[in-house]
Amino acid sequence: MAALGETNPPRSQLGTLLRLRGKLTLRQFTRERGRIIGALVIILVFGPMIIGAAYGTAVGYVSLEDQWPTALLGGVLVGMWFIWLVFPIVATSLNESADITHLLIFPISRRDLIFSTLLGTLFDYPTYLMLPLFFSVFVGFGFSRAFPIAILAILLSYGHMVLIGQFITVSIGGILQSRRFRDIAIVFFSLIGSSCYFINLAFQRGIERFTDSLSLQEEEAFSQAFANWQPLNILQWFPTGAPARAVQQALAGSWETAVLWLLYSAVLLAVLTWVWFQLLNRLATGGGFIIGGRPAEEKEKRVAPKANRRSLLDMLPADLAALVGKELRSAWRIPQRRVGLVQGLLLPVFMMGPFLYSADFSGGVSSIPRWFGLSLPFYALFLFWSTSQNMLAWEGRGLPALLLTPQPRWRLFWAKGLVFLLIAGIPYLIVSGAVTTILRDWLTIAGMATGLGMGISAMAVTAVGSVLFPIPINLEAKRTRGTFQSGGNFKTGCAVVTVIPISIIVVNLPAAAMLGSAFFFNLPWLGFVGAIFSLVYGFGILYAGCRLAGNLLMEREPELVATMKLPEE
Repeated sequence: MAALGETNPPRSQLGTLLRLRGKLTLRQFTRERGRIIGALVIILVFGPMIIGAAYGTAVGYVSLEDQWPTALLGGVLVGMWFIWLVFPIVATSLNESADITHLLIFPISRRDLIFSTLLGTLFDYPTYLMLPLFFSVFVGFGFSRAFPIAILAILLSYGHMVLIGQFITVSIGGILQSRRFRDIAIVFFSLIGSSCYFINLAFQRGIERFTDSLSLQEEEAFSQAFANWQPLNILQWFPTGAPARAVQQALAGSWETAVLWLLYSAVLLAVLTWVWFQLLNRLATGGGFIIGGRPAEEKEKRVAPKANRRSLLDMLPADLAALVGKELRSAWRIPQRRVGLVQGLLLPVFMMGPFLYSADFSGGVSSIPRWFGLSLPFYALFLFWSTSQNMLAWEGRGLPALLLTPQPRWRLFWAKGLVFLLIAGIPYLIVSGAVTTILRDWLTIAGMATGLGMGISAMAVTAVGSVLFPIPINLEAKRTRGTFQSGGNFKTGCAVVTVIPISIIVVNLPAAAMLGSAFFFNLPWLGFVGAIFSLVYGFGILYAGCRLAGNLLMEREPELVATMKLPEE
């Protein structure tokens, strides 16, 4: 920061700030090498989508007639503005930019601070995804007589997008950084993501019902109303919709009106910039955020003595009961684990919903294939694997304290296995019980028991994998950080998706072979014998896996603690 002192000429301050921003961006990749893979995944997944959207809008700007090219422009600019508005709320943990409040103590001009904030966003992921859409605007209107207005419209729109994100961050940052908002955000966005299929299905059904209810005359009236609709009359009042109206007026030859709309957008940008900078000064001087700025003083609460209550945990040994109780409490109190618990209960609906929705029940039980009972073990493997993977990392920062206890290490994994058996076993039994009720066949009963045993065996593999291939989890973040965003490396990522699943399959081959042979040769007795064998075999493998994981943990404790430590933000 010495470079930002008074000895530097004012003209070098902007370049210094941009170099600082570039170093922060480079540090997130050098500090966590796994993020390079994450960046490549984002480029490969979202890059073609953004390029396709940019190509489609460019074609629309050139080929559409009447008012629709500029109406499309207004819709795109306003839509991107809303994305920048919402992005700080849903993804503040991804922000790697410099904290500008720490720079206010240096003799940096307000102009350089504002321009460094605007230009510094060129290092952010959202900007990379927005640039193709801006380029399509240039392609659509840059070669017309509205060229200067189009360029100014792009610059003003970009400024509005950047500043609205900064304004949201400094105005309601107290809420965004609160634990309660983080917990709600984790649950809400995770459930929304898990419900995408049903949201899409409900939307399609709603559209179909709406179109089916329209008569021919109503369809013609609707088409006529749509043709006469002027969406730009509404979009023009948004900060980024006014530049689109300016482009439309410039194409029509009304240059004075176009300039007025640009001035309207520029005044809004100036006011927003002034308010944003005043909020920064408020933060720097200790005034806090506007909303949720100062945490309320917590009142002392008297803790009532707990009455002696008996529970099912009393049936376990004292040390194991304490470990299981801790796991159960953390499974509900930690937001990310609570999401996993809720999703585990809803996963049967998500997986079985498409099948039940498309199945034909008019023919009775025979409309469902008999071999469907064989799919229960595969469902069990997936459910237990997804629920119990990386089990040791859920200790978070409490892992070193847990390892200081004199508990045998294998007992830690045994307690975690019992809790994960409860968490994953309940939804599995719900689904398998429903399938058994529908099919009423010996194969589904045998498949249900066999699948439960195979799921128990899967937890033995995940217990060992959590020691050999650990992935640190930031329990304080608003979302669960992935493998390539939390210090995970390429070897760990590959092992999680290849070595561990293959090991689960290999371990469960004996139980699967008995169930498959019973189905192929139509031997119900073999299916039930195999089900009993699978349960006994599963608990035996889980015990052996916990023993092995405990021994590995004793050998790798220092290395594991270092690996689980998240980089300092």
